[in-house]
Amino acid sequence: MQKKLSFLFLVSIFILFQNSVFAQEDSEAKTLFSGTNSLNTQNIGFFLAPAYGITQMDGASVSLFNLRGGVTFKDKITLGGYFSTSLNQINPQSEDLPNIYMDYWSAGGFLEYTVLSKKLVHLTFPLYVGVGEVEMDSESMDIELGESNFFQIEPSALLEINLHKYVRFNVGAGYRIVGNMQYRNFDQSNMSGLVGTVGFKFGLFR
Repeated sequence: MQKKLSFLFLVSIFILFQNSVFAQEDSEAKTLFSGTNSLNTQNIGFFLAPAYGITQMDGASVSLFNLRGGVTFKDKITLGGYFSTSLNQINPQSEDLPNIYMDYWSAGGFLEYTVLSKKLVHLTFPLYVGVGEVEMDSESMDIELGESNFFQIEPSALLEINLHKYVRFNVGAGYRIVGNMQYRNFDQSNMSGLVGTVGFKFGLFR
């Protein structure tokens, strides 16, 4: 009788231990790469967006090429980087020397918020934050005119149209705000101003 009780006791302990192990497995902490809490990539997309812009710098008309790319979350929030450069030779009005032209470029990051992206027509608001540079050269004289670097920020608003599942068209405007700078005969007040843009987005929008 005592042996039977001992056997039943051992079997009971084994069953309880086994149930405890399975219960522990079920209650294990969920990790990033396992279980139902694994990283959900279905809400993550990306895009590449070339655009053409037009603005003024020190009274001169400037054509711009802008290229940006970023990672999107739920097709609402985008975080990425951009590069912008002048396409034409800029002739500043304040320059006294003849045959002088200026180049411009800017690079940095951007944060963008898109409203109702699934609608055919919707709005999106990129905010650019970066650094820029202007540099003057002479067409006829071998002289060094140096360059100037500065901080800039550009809030923008774009009207966007879904042309295709992977293509969007946008048009809008922004305002370039240039930090403290001084170059030749002009300063930040001559560099800040409106920027009109038109462009496309190519990407995976989720």
